[in-house]
Amino acid sequence: MYRVLVVDDEEMITDSLAGMLEETPQYELDVYKAYSGTEALRLLNEFQFDIVVSDICMPGITGIELAKNIRQKWPLCHVIFQTGYDDFHYAQQAIRQRVTHYILKSEGDEFLLEAIGECIRSIERDMDMQDTLLKTKEETRLYKAMLRRNMVQTLLFDQSKRTSHRDRAYEKVEIDLNLSLPVMLLAGRSAQELTEETALAIDLAMQEKISYAVKSEAAWMDKHVIMWALQPVEIENLRHAQAVVKGMAEGIQRTIRQMLGISISFVFREKQIDWEHVSQPFEELKHIAANRLRADSQIAMAGIEYFEEDGGMAGGQNEAELEKSFVSRLMAYMTEHIDGDLSLCMLSEKLHLNPSYLSRRFKELTGRTLTEVILRIRMETACELLKTTSYRISEIAQMVGYETAANFSKVFKKAMKMTPREYRDGEGTMQ
Repeated sequence: MYRVLVVDDEEMITDSLAGMLEETPQYELDVYKAYSGTEALRLLNEFQFDIVVSDICMPGITGIELAKNIRQKWPLCHVIFQTGYDDFHYAQQAIRQRVTHYILKSEGDEFLLEAIGECIRSIERDMDMQDTLLKTKEETRLYKAMLRRNMVQTLLFDQSKRTSHRDRAYEKVEIDLNLSLPVMLLAGRSAQELTEETALAIDLAMQEKISYAVKSEAAWMDKHVIMWALQPVEIENLRHAQAVVKGMAEGIQRTIRQMLGISISFVFREKQIDWEHVSQPFEELKHIAANRLRADSQIAMAGIEYFEEDGGMAGGQNEAELEKSFVSRLMAYMTEHIDGDLSLCMLSEKLHLNPSYLSRRFKELTGRTLTEVILRIRMETACELLKTTSYRISEIAQMVGYETAANFSKVFKKAMKMTPREYRDGEGTMQ
């Protein structure tokens, strides 16, 4: 449907033209009316019109002034002048304002309908051209993305070409990485099959989230895995850059899921690698993403150490196998370090998993929260120490992770319904 505005200071003419255009069968038109140039400007400030049919000689704002205003605000709008004056001066002014058609009112409705038809055909040609241009731009963007990715891949795997590429094609594709500085590696595993378009969208979403602190270049992709080489924007802020990459995982997941309907998980190798030594770590990370993350993985971000610590590349477990030992490994760590920091951030760092995923997955597998389990371990350990040793309560408090005896006693009483001293004196047992 095309939106048309009819403007004339003679109401009878305006109503007649608008009625005729609304009833014409060959075009689907949404017709508006204005009885003055001022009223037309008000409508033009509120709506975008495809075609304006206007008289020239009107009190106040004339048709020529109206056309000039339209050209400034809506340059793609087509203007048709319909006037009772067969005057070269008016026609000349209309040409200057790039008016599409100049029609005499005496020529009849068929001339106006033909002019409307020509405007519509022109609009459709413009739309086709815009679609072609947009498609061409998108294809160019995809081509550049492929070129950049292939270039980075060449730089990663062919040491002999790094110097020459840096001097020539390297700058042409505007690769943001510094070849004299080491890189970090990131792999994403998609549950759905990737295309060049979806890979580009994921890459753009990644850049939007981390570009303020991290420079990234997509370096490789196949049907389910996309990989990046990363560097901090500021060399001295490496730790911040690493934290940004690890922290962006869930935001990226949400964005990609909402935008593309794709589920993606990440594995991060945050230890920096010099370009000349990057090939093997790159292949190892790619192997982990492709073969050891489940297709339906719920992991937002895992450090490569999550997989390496269970046997390394040769005998390493995949994600499903790792989950079977997930709880026992976590419980063993918490029991062994009951006197230390067992915050979610610390545990996620030790297990090389995203904090939110760690917390959520632990509850799914055990039916209890980490906080509940940590409290249980601390209370069990405290009860055993109270019953079997002569340590002072203040010493036991520190041994189970509490800085002060007062805080320990408060937590113990709430959990055990008695004080530590009452428990030691034989008035209670661990439930």
